[in-house]
Amino acid sequence: MTGIVPTNAYPCRTSESEMAREYVVIGANGDSIYNRLMTTIDRPDLIGPNYQHNQHRVQQQDEIELAISNWTSQRTVEEVIQVMDKAQVPVGRVVSVKDIVENEQMSARGVIRDVAMKDWRIKMTGTIPVLEGVETQPKWAGPDLGEHTNEVLSKDLSLTVAEIDELRKRGVIRMESSA
Repeated sequence: MTGIVPTNAYPCRTSESEMAREYVVIGANGDSIYNRLMTTIDRPDLIGPNYQHNQHRVQQQDEIELAISNWTSQRTVEEVIQVMDKAQVPVGRVVSVKDIVENEQMSARGVIRDVAMKDWRIKMTGTIPVLEGVETQPKWAGPDLGEHTNEVLSKDLSLTVAEIDELRKRGVIRMESSA
């Protein structure tokens, strides 16, 4: 149970060309907003004394979440946003990492930065918020894959060198980084 009902991410209908399911966040935990939401999705049966305030809705969370999900899953993100905006119910698209990385505004504000790795580059977030005199470009993307494997296995898990070598031989862990 979340404690605030309904406020969640809900699945939307996807087209056959879409690779992954899209979601919207609906935040209708205010009493009057909740009533507008249930009216809008044609679920007046979920309005009344048993749903009047958040503490009542928390007790009915599964039923409420199912009703909203059933409604949103029959509509595209754009349709849900349009209907919720008209009903004055807070709603927003859940964006993917790809959406963020390719977003013009994010790029223009310098939020997404290219960071050099050994033989390639990776996109990462810059330092936020941007403060005068503070460098926003990440200096590195973190350790190489496997760079701390021996240290973790020996110090944290108390494995011996022979045990670690055996794990590598069996393919359980990768070869040590060349760092």
